Amino acid sequence: MRNKVFTLALLLMLIAGAGAWAQNLPANLWSSPQSTTTEGRYRSNADNFIRPDQYTGVRFNKWFGMVSFLWDDTFSAVATAGFATKANSVYIGAFYSGNMWAGAPVNNYNEEEPAAVPAGGTAGKVYNVYNNINAGGANNPVNNAAILIGVADMGFRLTYRTNYQSFNESDIVTAGQLYKNYRIEKGYMAPQIAWAMAKDLTGNGIRPYATVDLVFERDFQMTETSGPDSAGITGEKIGGSLNHIDPSFSAGLGGLTFHDKDGFRLSGDLDYVLALNVYDNEYSYADNGVYKTGKIKGTYSPATIDFIEKSFISNLVTPSLSGQWSGDRIALRFKLNLPLTFQSEEQNIMIRDGSKLIYDGASNSTFIFMFRPDIRLAMQYKIVPDKLTLNAGARIQATAITLNTTDQKNYSNGGKVSSRKLHQDSFGSGFVSRFSIGPTFNFTENVWVEATTGISNAYGNSGTIDVFAPGGLFSFGSILAAMRF
Repeated sequence: MRNKVFTLALLLMLIAGAGAWAQNLPANLWSSPQSTTTEGRYRSNADNFIRPDQYTGVRFNKWFGMVSFLWDDTFSAVATAGFATKANSVYIGAFYSGNMWAGAPVNNYNEEEPAAVPAGGTAGKVYNVYNNINAGGANNPVNNAAILIGVADMGFRLTYRTNYQSFNESDIVTAGQLYKNYRIEKGYMAPQIAWAMAKDLTGNGIRPYATVDLVFERDFQMTETSGPDSAGITGEKIGGSLNHIDPSFSAGLGGLTFHDKDGFRLSGDLDYVLALNVYDNEYSYADNGVYKTGKIKGTYSPATIDFIEKSFISNLVTPSLSGQWSGDRIALRFKLNLPLTFQSEEQNIMIRDGSKLIYDGASNSTFIFMFRPDIRLAMQYKIVPDKLTLNAGARIQATAITLNTTDQKNYSNGGKVSSRKLHQDSFGSGFVSRFSIGPTFNFTENVWVEATTGISNAYGNSGTIDVFAPGGLFSFGSILAAMRF
């Protein structure tokens, strides 16, 4: 009777609770409340149904479904939903997470005949007049969708994430100026394709995966006035061009178990990520009263330094060691990550000389080696076996060891004036940590609820952990309900 009363009370708290949970969208797409609480050490079917390497472990007869509600780290409401079914021997999973159109920039306008005819305009003509123009920014709506096809013990997933917004209009008036063209782009568009084996290749593991990502970052502005602008120049003017494409390739071994005895299992893994930044932007310059367009393999920002030529490539190799043990009511897991980053960057400050760009200022070629181990700990305690489980997790990330070597050449109007090699090694100022607790409640074998509580310190050692304070044990920031039939 006591267990039934406790279970009912906890369920009511799950339904009524509120708080905050920062959603994570790594290569494996998303993290359920149970997985988030345990630092990814205890995933649930709400994670695995959309994972190319784990979908075969989601057991159902006809379909699986889940919904989740949370507040993200910008304190915006985010809804998540997923569904999976089978068509003969083909597994089909679909996923969505985001805030739809919430936070989308609104550019209101009036159709009017301006009292004062704008330069280059026509008297008596009706124009779309904007008070201000905004293409969004950090609060752009974020939407993420994915579809997973599983066949022959392999999973293929296509994912698309975006917060991209744009404004592209012609023949408009704003701030008393008539524009033939007015274009702004902000945000990212990020498709991904992932493949994985969903079955161990050997008796000790090995379940390889690979992903290819393309992130298109857009930050661009171009305007063209109907006549000469305030500087007396005509043509298309680039107001800023900081676009870049970030392709990356990830691959992993999928885990190899080399010890399994007396309820304790020990495994190793190896992951690799190759990431690049590719720049191809435009800039404007005046030539005989007309704006002309040039190209730069970097960024153009009139608000700061005009021209910066850039390149970036990173190799991340992460060996890891995982262990797990389970008893009657308690289970423990850990994972030690030993990430090694090898990164090369190029950055050249430039100025315009006629129709071309020349070096002027520092040109840096930098190689960075970084080592920052972290350990993730997790526990599950069955308060009521097969009904109520308490999840807990912690992460400790050590201070980064960074070895930084820069070959620097200094230029003036295209001519080199000096050179030097800089060594800037560092060991950081301290480690960061995180701790959290949350429950999983099973109504039946096929229906369950997961949640995160307010017992969680902010990542980075900020905040305190107070079980009974507002936002503590009896406050829930992420609630997920799932069922399978």
